[in-house]
Amino acid sequence: MQHHKEPKLTRVKDQLSQWHELKKELGKGGQGVVYRTADPELLVKMPLKNGKEITSRDEINHFQKRFEHLYLLPLTNKMHITRPLYLLEEQAGYVMQMMQDMQPIGEWLPQILNKQLAKTFTRPSWLSEDVSLEAAYSLAMYANSGGTKRRLELLSQTAIELLRLHSVGVIFMDISPDNIYCSTKPQHSEVWMIDADNLRFEGISSKSGVITPQYGAPEIVKGIDGGRAVSDTYSLALLAFKILTMSNAFEGQIFSDVVDDEDDWATDDSESSKPNLEVQAAQGELPFIFDAEDKSNTATHGLPAELVFTPDVLCFFQKMFGKGRTEPWQRPSLQSLPRLLAKAADASIQCHCGMSFYYQSENSIQSCPYCNQHHPKILVVNSYFYTSEGLSDPVWTWVSPFTDDQNIQLPRRISGDFDIDQHNVPMIEINQLGQDRFLYVSAEDVRIDVIDNKDSFHLTNQWLLDEQKIEEGVQLYLHAPYSVIIEIKVKKNNDI
Repeated sequence: MQHHKEPKLTRVKDQLSQWHELKKELGKGGQGVVYRTADPELLVKMPLKNGKEITSRDEINHFQKRFEHLYLLPLTNKMHITRPLYLLEEQAGYVMQMMQDMQPIGEWLPQILNKQLAKTFTRPSWLSEDVSLEAAYSLAMYANSGGTKRRLELLSQTAIELLRLHSVGVIFMDISPDNIYCSTKPQHSEVWMIDADNLRFEGISSKSGVITPQYGAPEIVKGIDGGRAVSDTYSLALLAFKILTMSNAFEGQIFSDVVDDEDDWATDDSESSKPNLEVQAAQGELPFIFDAEDKSNTATHGLPAELVFTPDVLCFFQKMFGKGRTEPWQRPSLQSLPRLLAKAADASIQCHCGMSFYYQSENSIQSCPYCNQHHPKILVVNSYFYTSEGLSDPVWTWVSPFTDDQNIQLPRRISGDFDIDQHNVPMIEINQLGQDRFLYVSAEDVRIDVIDNKDSFHLTNQWLLDEQKIEEGVQLYLHAPYSVIIEIKVKKNNDI
């Protein structure tokens, strides 16, 4: 019997009788395949069954009804979720919008150095020759994509997008490196979530859920729960941890010990009836590599915690992957994560080498731990709550290298009030015109007074800032939503 090769699909028609030419396969997984079309703003998603296109009429109808169900969910225009624009005609699938100048967040994960890339790769000058070529390549990619600061910004906005879904009782289910798209340009931190096939209301009786391996919550991996908001949060935490540290949250000393045992000819594999370590990690049976109490699985590779986390961010992960592994109700709330990550990003200084590092107020010199270089001047903005008892400890710190011809925008979140819709909107701006710098309030709905020489005046227009004044420090009084003192100061960052 002669077998005819199935013709390759080249175009599809939607329910509005519009034809879409399929140009390139962008991604393919167990659940479906995504194609780029001749229209640069449109993609086509087609579900698969056992890796093949669905042809059964009953199954096509089943999938189309599932896609139609997405229209009934309470999704708003504020939510950056790519939904079906049009369903396909007589085929399972739909047309969705393409995000311009965006790429999967998986591009920020550790990159693999293959033989072809190794021929052209040049080790960065700031990396020691003792660092293996594979590790050097991964670190170079980490730096080229913005270092820790850029990752914190993108992950903060990712948490916000997921939080918007949860606010209407909808869970995303399949959080993965391929389902989250981020701005490629460093001046933007926009995030979109794609592949909305598995959006659903949070259920209390479902026992099955959809996950991507390595990014599923233990209760879904074990098949004892179908997915909740806390499961989504756990999945996002797994992804965020790997993007920040270049290491899996549970791949530590225990993994290294097993590799050493496998090298030992006397090891008897029959002695263990436990599942392999990858399964144990997915089921929440291994300690976190930065666990606050259990040090049996401590980190063996990846970036150190002190270089990528603030104490508050590390505490979040320790709670999530500590008691939160087996007790979902003890996991920290997703509501706290956008603020924690944004605050960490604002306290980071971008270095010339591409990496970033945290500002340490107790240090006279703020130097990069990767290349040991430092910027001559650092702009430091600290915000304090003003109470009847005086000033609080700093509630927000925003830092940046201070250079000539630099226009600075201070976002609303420096007030300590973190609004997920407004946190990144400029509130105060410092612009340079010629040799002069001018400070002004760009937000129309806030009142700010300048506290100058124990006197104060309402800031209504641009205020001239000379170099001496900004190096001595400028204090602003923000009236609403509560009393806040904002101190802006340029600090010389040298060995003198």
